[in-house]
Amino acid sequence: MTATAQILTAAAMAASAALASRRGVTVLHMWQMDSYIGKRYLRWLFAKPFERYLDAPAIALGAALFAASFFAPEPHWLLVPWIGACLFRLLRTVDPPAKKPLDYTTRAKRTLLLARVLLALAAAAIAYFACVPAALAVGVFLAHAAPGAILLANVLLQPAQAHINRGFVKQAAAKIARLDPLVIGVAGSYGKTSTKYFTDVLLSERFSVLKSPGNFNTLLGITRTINDKLDAGHRIFIAEMGAYKRGEVREIANLVHPRIGIVASIGPEHFERFLSMENIENTNYELIEALPKDGLAVFNGDNPHCLKLAARTKHTRVALYSLENRDGHCEVWARDIEHGPDGLRFTLMTREAGSIPVSTRVVGRHMVLNILGAARIAMEMGVTLEEIGRGISKLKPAPNRLEVKQGAGGAIIIDDSYNSNPTGAAEALHVLSQFKTGRRILVTPGMIELGVLHDEKNEEFGYQASQAADFVILVGPDQTKPIQAGLRRGGFPEASLRIVKDLGEATAIFQKMIRPGDVLLFENDLPDLYNEK
Repeated sequence: MTATAQILTAAAMAASAALASRRGVTVLHMWQMDSYIGKRYLRWLFAKPFERYLDAPAIALGAALFAASFFAPEPHWLLVPWIGACLFRLLRTVDPPAKKPLDYTTRAKRTLLLARVLLALAAAAIAYFACVPAALAVGVFLAHAAPGAILLANVLLQPAQAHINRGFVKQAAAKIARLDPLVIGVAGSYGKTSTKYFTDVLLSERFSVLKSPGNFNTLLGITRTINDKLDAGHRIFIAEMGAYKRGEVREIANLVHPRIGIVASIGPEHFERFLSMENIENTNYELIEALPKDGLAVFNGDNPHCLKLAARTKHTRVALYSLENRDGHCEVWARDIEHGPDGLRFTLMTREAGSIPVSTRVVGRHMVLNILGAARIAMEMGVTLEEIGRGISKLKPAPNRLEVKQGAGGAIIIDDSYNSNPTGAAEALHVLSQFKTGRRILVTPGMIELGVLHDEKNEEFGYQASQAADFVILVGPDQTKPIQAGLRRGGFPEASLRIVKDLGEATAIFQKMIRPGDVLLFENDLPDLYNEK
């Protein structure tokens, strides 16, 4: 190989590796959003490989140059168009803004750095050993090697990452043992974040409380909260406990040792991962199993799955809360519930402490249940009914969970975009239906991670939407087909339906049509990983 050929081969491999390195950021971002689960990322990637990752024009160019290299008198000059194509992609391609940007954690930085080192080593090896035709063929592969490099980097770093994680957990365990706050665990398929927020407000009427922020509900999220935020002044620590598989709630409970636990609901959320309601029940029950003999297990008495778990609980005290207490077994319930676009009013009833009328700006009848669960925990901690009533008047919705806001141009926004489940989505539509100030507009991609229940639950959601909304914008032509079927079943007019590819298109539509008094419900918001691209 001549010196010119060697230089061009090296430049071509460097350009391919640089392109893969740039794409590695996108790969890492998608992978991070799905909790660093390689199998799920690969399943998503290969579902629509040409739309989500493969560069068809670059592959076609590489194939054409490879074929031509067998006939060209000086095939190394065919590397020039490939170098140009890579540089063009590097300089001209602009990624759309992400809804949730890549979080450059220490783990993310390590993974990206090692992946880039692996790509550079591969480029150097190819440039040294390969002839020009082989370099053209392998160069195309190298330019698309970011997923493999990122996942291989993770495998190589896994022992070190596990050691680091164990160190953080050990540090958190020592700290929480030393400070010894009373720990309240909050679990459930949905409603747990709102219950956590409400419990924090009610207990703060009397105590210094720390809650796990936002959606920090994994072992490492709780670990980080303890290490960074818990101090000697906190009397109570509220830990939200989320899970994607069996054992994850138990890991958190073993770290924090809760004395009070509440299961806010059991339903088919993340059914795609759990595969059965029994797995979902048993996973959330891991919190209750961790409670001591003198602890308290609090259950949603209106949820049949929660009642099932309450019935099997013998090792600690049990308390139920309910909207109506029809069977008389609940310790806290509600009476005379009034709910509308301005908030909730009801009488908080207790078995032993009496009753008190309460009101809040929080909307959604199902939020009454979350308030009742928080109230029962507050009572356990000695908070009086008067203090509970005062706390309820201060409640605000958890971020992006049925938040009613003033929008531009006199419109009203109902932000329920954090996530979506069958119960919450139905209640959000009910809240939408109560507004009478203008047109009621629904913007939604539907519900995800329901597995075999996806079509059934989304079609029912579509039917419910046909009765509540005046105009519907569906985000994602393929994934919203069941919702479209439900809308048709409900007789929803086709002229009032728009189906768009992404939220940008949806925004362009409703910005043009919005009028003062109109109400927009944003129900669920797909992370970039689930966008149809």
